[in-house]
Amino acid sequence: MNKFTTTLFYKNGVKHVGPDSKTLVSVLTGATSSKDIFKQLQKIEAINNLNETDRPDIISDLSLENSKSSLYKNIIENFPNYIVSTLPIYQCKSKEGLIDDNELLEITHEQIEAGVSFITIHPTINHKIMQLAQNRRVPWTSRGGAIVMKDLSVNNFLVDNIYLRILDNIINMAKKAKTSISIGASFRSANIFDSFDSCQIEEFKLQKEIADYIYERGVDVIIEGPGHSSPKNLKNIANYYQKMGFPIMPLGPIPTDIAINQDHISSAIGATLLGMLNCVDIVTAVTREEHTGKIPSLESSIEAIKASKIAAHIIDMHKLEDYKQDEEIVRYRTDHQTCIYGKKNSGCSRCAHVCPLEYKI
Repeated sequence: MNKFTTTLFYKNGVKHVGPDSKTLVSVLTGATSSKDIFKQLQKIEAINNLNETDRPDIISDLSLENSKSSLYKNIIENFPNYIVSTLPIYQCKSKEGLIDDNELLEITHEQIEAGVSFITIHPTINHKIMQLAQNRRVPWTSRGGAIVMKDLSVNNFLVDNIYLRILDNIINMAKKAKTSISIGASFRSANIFDSFDSCQIEEFKLQKEIADYIYERGVDVIIEGPGHSSPKNLKNIANYYQKMGFPIMPLGPIPTDIAINQDHISSAIGATLLGMLNCVDIVTAVTREEHTGKIPSLESSIEAIKASKIAAHIIDMHKLEDYKQDEEIVRYRTDHQTCIYGKKNSGCSRCAHVCPLEYKI
């Protein structure tokens, strides 16, 4: 199936996501209170000061805090070269687990009107798929998804998923503002053993169905997922993603559960593996703190971005035959007979007097 291209508008321009476009990198940020906003903006400022080739393309605001000084508004205003995404339901104030439809609509409208490039929604949750998840070792790991699940449960499953109740309204808002919609993976697997089970397969089908519905009404779509997955199961997952026909933004994937405190490495490997199967259009920068319970430091966030940028480049070598950066480095090394980019002659401490590049016949 041919893949659609999603267009992401942001303050200073537009970028495309899809089979003929460069793979983008997204970094996650967020504030739990208004006090956190300044610290997060400092972190973004430091990231913005990186070399252009090391900077991410997307900043995703996952804030739980909602005020007039919202983080995403600050990013749009002060860092206009970045695509900005949000997750509206994080900022809803639940009452005994219930989410007010109008409040969620108002928050979504506010974020869209402020100029975010895309929002993430969780419309795939229903009683059937929640029951399927009970066969897993860990039923679910999505925070946004869990908020929707609780709302459904408190309502005794007598109403539709809140996002389905207001979906047409969201589509109309998004279409008017040229905002894209990302279909969240509420049942992405929390470990490699729960991957590609009946629960995840059911969600893939629902993601496709809802994505088609949104796209047919004039709004561009992104598909999220799949969470943790072994390399073997990534091949099976790719078969579903390839049939969806929409750009994919994987959360990871994490291909092994042993990389505790090293998940920036495991996720970059997982993204590359899935990218070789033509199923990665946005790489999410996962930090080493992913499974440590710690808040990512500036250093680890930059580390994760750089690892993701390498993964994105390798994917583009495959997807776009993009070898320009490699050609530049190899040409320099060849011209100067050195394996060190930036050095103008051969020889180094590592090889000392046995440098192979100095040997000629």
